[in-house]
Amino acid sequence: MTLRDLYDTSIQLGMELDVRGEAALHRQMAQRRAEYDALPAWQQPYYDQERFRNPYGDVRIVNGPDDVELNTILLGINIGIDELLLADRLRSKGAQIDAVIAHHTSGIGVAISLVHDFMPVAIDFLVEEGVPRAQAETCINRYIEEKSQSLEDTARMGPDMAKLLEFPLACIHTPADYYIGEGVRPVVEAAQPQTVGEIVQALLQIPEVQSSARIGAEPRVMSGDESWPAGRMLLKFGGGYILPPDAYTLLGKAGVNTVLQIGCSPAHARAAQEAGVSIVRIAHAACDNIGINLLLDEVERRLGPLNVIACNYFERIRRN
Repeated sequence: MTLRDLYDTSIQLGMELDVRGEAALHRQMAQRRAEYDALPAWQQPYYDQERFRNPYGDVRIVNGPDDVELNTILLGINIGIDELLLADRLRSKGAQIDAVIAHHTSGIGVAISLVHDFMPVAIDFLVEEGVPRAQAETCINRYIEEKSQSLEDTARMGPDMAKLLEFPLACIHTPADYYIGEGVRPVVEAAQPQTVGEIVQALLQIPEVQSSARIGAEPRVMSGDESWPAGRMLLKFGGGYILPPDAYTLLGKAGVNTVLQIGCSPAHARAAQEAGVSIVRIAHAACDNIGINLLLDEVERRLGPLNVIACNYFERIRRN
């Protein structure tokens, strides 16, 4: 496979799992083209035209060539200067590294700035649980603007370094995050948990969760306690960031009992507690590893084998 094959296949896999459906994603891409066409000529050079073909702002090739053949890649949850220097060191010792792939967008150029292309799916997560769309849009659109206004240009360090060291560099985020749910949901549903504590026990059957638990980062109940009923569960994986705190009030009113998610700040825990919603936090690397591993398994089924050198919190666990 080439880097372009990996990129295109990852996008297609994300679209196949997206709660909004492929037709809605194609409408989004058409809207981006219309936005571009409406811009004055002086603004058009700064618009990322990849948005016409790719609905996920957090999936990008930021340094090519994109037709490079991939036999071995270096893949990490975060890729920065340290990881690119590691790739260069490994290459100097004889390792073949055809490209470097990041999961997170931090330090990977334009991707982190395209919040309007990877955060809005959170609206549909809420709507799917019974939150009125107008309320969901108000909640999430405000959150998107907060993220957008805080952006800086330090994310250029990855592409700059990759060019100096002549490494193709890309990131794959949302499609892999959707696969977290594909790994977690069947395990939890098979366990038929009655309480939040039983959800935690079920999660510990997952290899990536076990790996994190061995170093003390087991799944944790962040609001409520283990005796609370499991009830209706939202698996919140995808959308770039965890939900804003006020989303839990909306979910509680809609009848959601438990949210499984990555990360949880004290503000999120307080808001969920007040709303009567349990949060089960799964360690961040464990979640990301589930998603990336399942995505890579499907990529290999479709495109053939790919050797992965794992770094920066990533652990390759194959299910093939």
